[in-house]
Amino acid sequence: MVHNLKILLVVSNFIPESSSAAHIYFDLAKAFIKKGHEVDIITSYPRKYNLDEKEINKKFPDEDIIEGITVHRCKHPATRDIIFLRGTEHFLLPLYYFKKYQKIGKKFDVCLMFIPPLPFFYLARKIKNFDGTRSVLNFQDFHPQELIEGGILKNKLIILILEYIEKKSYKNADYITVLSKGGINYVISKGGNPTKIEHIYNGFDLANMEDISQKIDFKKKEGIQDKILVSYAGILSPFQGIDNILNVAKKLIKYDDFIFYIIGDGMNKNHIENRVKKENLSNVRLLPFQPRDEYLNIITSSDISLVSLDIRMKAPCIPGKIMSLLATGQPIIGIVPTDSETANVIRKAKCGIVIEPGNVDEFVEAILKLGKEPKIGEEIGYNGRLFFEENMNLDKIVKMYEKIFENLINN
Repeated sequence: MVHNLKILLVVSNFIPESSSAAHIYFDLAKAFIKKGHEVDIITSYPRKYNLDEKEINKKFPDEDIIEGITVHRCKHPATRDIIFLRGTEHFLLPLYYFKKYQKIGKKFDVCLMFIPPLPFFYLARKIKNFDGTRSVLNFQDFHPQELIEGGILKNKLIILILEYIEKKSYKNADYITVLSKGGINYVISKGGNPTKIEHIYNGFDLANMEDISQKIDFKKKEGIQDKILVSYAGILSPFQGIDNILNVAKKLIKYDDFIFYIIGDGMNKNHIENRVKKENLSNVRLLPFQPRDEYLNIITSSDISLVSLDIRMKAPCIPGKIMSLLATGQPIIGIVPTDSETANVIRKAKCGIVIEPGNVDEFVEAILKLGKEPKIGEEIGYNGRLFFEENMNLDKIVKMYEKIFENLINN
């Protein structure tokens, strides 16, 4: 095995941002450091809409060292809610990041890139042409498929352009990793080389749980000790189908012992706030993105955790929050298409109940069942933790990447 590698990670969101991508790569970077590797990260300057309220006006250095990880931040225009500008940003990121790469002036052994954005394929190609460094493209989501399914992308010309880039990236990548076996089949169907694709789950650093396990006090802080806490924490976008959660909360409003918390931010935030206010959903409370410790406090304090996807979401992807829910032993209700990869993971891990989006009655029944019979929740939560330890522990994930890196370097 090759030791003491110089590894470059490229991810458009990194801490202190609150997105799952930011923490997935932070945990992975720390795991590489722990194994004796040298890790640099190229990322964007923290975007205000992804920050905890306490950090919105804080200034961050362009060059930083965080727990042994050298972080290189790129300043550039950024927006969230204007789709055209958000798409333009995705195409410009490779240019911003490559300029930063040139300024770093360091030869890396290998590069690992978090995708989306899809145009990072061109960044990988530019780096390889510049100094020969090969890249592993880590596809967390599949664009443009998910954008089409979510109703965000409708322009036929843009779809054709993105599909062209997608196929080109699958065909010409040095190596590809995906989150599910369904992802392997998807990439191969689009022209990917089956000998250059591997399924690797995201990981979660269990060290994050050491302090949290001693301080599970979210219910006490909120004054809801007598309530059954049902929580959703994550992005509030058209992909998530949060209306399904609100529909069920409305049905359960007569049950005084249930309280729903929706934590996060995104394009659909105003819509959700308006529904809660207009329909007087007194059993629903909304919170913005939370610091990681408080996020873990919330989910660990919860009696039931929700994973939600819009019925149209068929691409073989897995939401980032799944790892933390499994690691904390949470009973999960997945309001997701029953033939989705997320549903497959929940069934395989025996860690929850899968409900087809829009099936309000079954959703209500699942909430009541887990709420009234906590032993069932404890059992399926325990199953989830076992699945996590077997499949998503960072030591195993790092070893898988080390093997891929070794093959790329030697070949």
